[in-house]
Amino acid sequence: MKTKTWKINKLEKICEILNNKRVPISQKDRISGIYPYYGASGIVDYIDKYIFDEELVLIGEDGAKWGAFENSAFIASGKYWVNNHAHILKPNNEILINKFLVYFLNYSNLEKYITGATVKKLNQQKLKQIEILLPPLKEQKRIVGILDESFANIDESIKILEQDLLNLDELMQSALQKTFNPLKDTTKENYQLPQDWEWKSLGEICEINPRNKVDDEINISFISMDKILDGYNNKFSYVIKKWKDVKKGFTHFKQGDIGLAKITPCFENKKSVIFNNLENGIGAGTTELHIIRVGNYIISKFLLWFFKTEKFIKNGILNMTGATGHKRVPKDFIKNLQIPLPPLQEQEKIASYLDELSLNIKDLKQNYQTQIKNLQELKKSLLDRAFKGRL
Repeated sequence: MKTKTWKINKLEKICEILNNKRVPISQKDRISGIYPYYGASGIVDYIDKYIFDEELVLIGEDGAKWGAFENSAFIASGKYWVNNHAHILKPNNEILINKFLVYFLNYSNLEKYITGATVKKLNQQKLKQIEILLPPLKEQKRIVGILDESFANIDESIKILEQDLLNLDELMQSALQKTFNPLKDTTKENYQLPQDWEWKSLGEICEINPRNKVDDEINISFISMDKILDGYNNKFSYVIKKWKDVKKGFTHFKQGDIGLAKITPCFENKKSVIFNNLENGIGAGTTELHIIRVGNYIISKFLLWFFKTEKFIKNGILNMTGATGHKRVPKDFIKNLQIPLPPLQEQEKIASYLDELSLNIKDLKQNYQTQIKNLQELKKSLLDRAFKGRL
């Protein structure tokens, strides 16, 4: 499509700015209701009254993102309220379609219009200077029609893929539940186990938070919390230090020990690992870990998978102590934790099965995530084609 008939105009020439009609309401003064209360990036609440009853275009004034493809602008329709963090635009519909303006603003990189170093802002004066591409109205309608249909199909595909990702998480948790409760007994605590299984407290069969005795001059691996990744198959980035420099004030561990994050939100995110590839088989690190050193009755991989179960995570959260936002799973909870324990040979089989299932699920997740990324890139490509006259 040739663009020689397309014009460019400043926003102030083709849109009425209705900022004088917006009214902020503090959270304590809002009364819950059915009408959307809009802020910089969309709906932030629902209240009992409204200011506007028409379709308008909103774009963030502060607290938003204004880069290319950042969805800076959006449509508000029906009855609603707008606070003072969003500009309110009423395009002249004789020359500009609302949805075309939204697509164009979201396609555009508006960073050059943004002021402020610490608190970034698209002030009204800069807003007025934004240059808007103006094809003929018929062409705008054609472009909007193609983009609406294409984006709807893409968004539906993304939605399906995102649900597939959730289904994979549910599949893993279902497998874990069946693994550790093979008889599907609904008893809340110490449910019935197969004949050759038994309940054991972790304190009976493991050392909890052991201390190492090592020569001061030996090199060891040191790891911080940000390197604790979910899953023992990951490779860690260790820092090599002298034992004398870390033996006090840090957690101790050895090759094969399990590190279990004890602080929120790391615990909730199932951050637990088996330490491997340690320098001289010795390590130290953050005190926000519980270290579990397995004995002769249980293998590390089997126990690690138990730590990934929803039941364990929920019970751990219920037993956390400390101030809100910095709660921790106490040592006594770990020590007294009851573990359903099959024979060692069966533990090996279970761990191998869960390892393989987890890797397959990981591969599928990567595939779905790649598809989602490709679909998001397709949306960008369509916008680029649209505003370069090639759609």
